Amino acid sequence: MAGPNTTYHTPILSIMNRANTAPLTYALPEKASQTFKPGTPVQLATGVVQAWDGVTLSAGILGVSESFGLNLASAGLGQPGMPFGQIAAPGAIQTFGYVPFEASAYNIALGTPISDGRTLFIEANADNIFEAMFDNAAGTVSADYTPVQASIGLQYGLTVDTNGFWYVDKNKTGGSAAVQIVGINPVDGYVVNARVRFKFLPATTQVQY
Repeated sequence: MAGPNTTYHTPILSIMNRANTAPLTYALPEKASQTFKPGTPVQLATGVVQAWDGVTLSAGILGVSESFGLNLASAGLGQPGMPFGQIAAPGAIQTFGYVPFEASAYNIALGTPISDGRTLFIEANADNIFEAMFDNAAGTVSADYTPVQASIGLQYGLTVDTNGFWYVDKNKTGGSAAVQIVGINPVDGYVVNARVRFKFLPATTQVQY
């Protein structure tokens, strides 16, 4: 049956930028009920961040998430108040039990990640270089899943696998393209499902910081 070579792909990672400095990260309020994985392309929808819908290419990608979806009960729940407010309750993703005589208090599990109601992401601008696995949603032979030197400079789309991680999809070209390959991971080389380095096409960038 035609399809991707593997159902397990590594998260999209930011690996460098053109200035050889740490890429700028930013955080904006997250939409309610988001459960995406780290490394997910994200987009703005009415001022809050959600997982990219996979089809909006014209000014459709805000960046790549560095955090996971917080599954908030409401958009931006717990985000710091403006201008210099603190993170609001509960301030953590895992709470338990109750606090006697304090109806608005929470018990927080030791070591639980903090939730500040926002998605942390790396912007999808032309200065930032990302890396993801190469695959093909309609592949049938190894050549369909293997990047080669001639792949550098070509434009492809992105597809999410059944586990919620995204890969560069050789099956998506032309009007379905979102990224341009700029290199191959030198450790992988030209092997099946090698990691490729890419930048987002300028037309896909939703917000220019």
